[in-house]
Amino acid sequence: MDKDLGREDWLRAARLALLRGGVEAVRVERLARHLGVTKGSFYWHFKDRDDLLELLLREWESEVPQMLSEVSRGSRREKIHALVRLVERRVNLSEEGEVPSDAAIFAWASIDQKVGRRVNKAEELRIQLLNQFVGGRDRIELFYLLWLGFVARGQRVPESRKRFPEIARFLVEALSKPKAKLQSQQRP
Repeated sequence: MDKDLGREDWLRAARLALLRGGVEAVRVERLARHLGVTKGSFYWHFKDRDDLLELLLREWESEVPQMLSEVSRGSRREKIHALVRLVERRVNLSEEGEVPSDAAIFAWASIDQKVGRRVNKAEELRIQLLNQFVGGRDRIELFYLLWLGFVARGQRVPESRKRFPEIARFLVEALSKPKAKLQSQQRP
């Protein structure tokens, strides 16, 4: 009967454990108890805990290239709108354990140097891809830093996530403006 539990069920439980309790909460015994199955079910799908943790990290690392391929059509403004809508949808899905959570991965990276190096490398790739996607490295880095702050605050103050659509509209406007127009607005 335990074999009926799928790999995705274990991944969802692991994503939620990582989000809610950090990497130490991602324990086979704990996940099995939460899912109401024996540990044997876990080993039907994964070699060991390290295999599961590696998979969690790899799926997060591949997230942005996959997302950008989903929203690669249209004008620059249309692509930015589509990307922001996709990010909003994925934020909600991450809260349900359906996709990786930036907040969970960043918290893990802050306590594990090896994971931290991989996250740093993935973030650089994210910024490069976003720069190619939208253009304007400075604006992309600013957008990314704003996103990180939003994610961190959302962990501490969950009700702040309700403002995401409003913040997203502001970001879309800022990223959509031509660079010259943006610079002229900054001058007194």
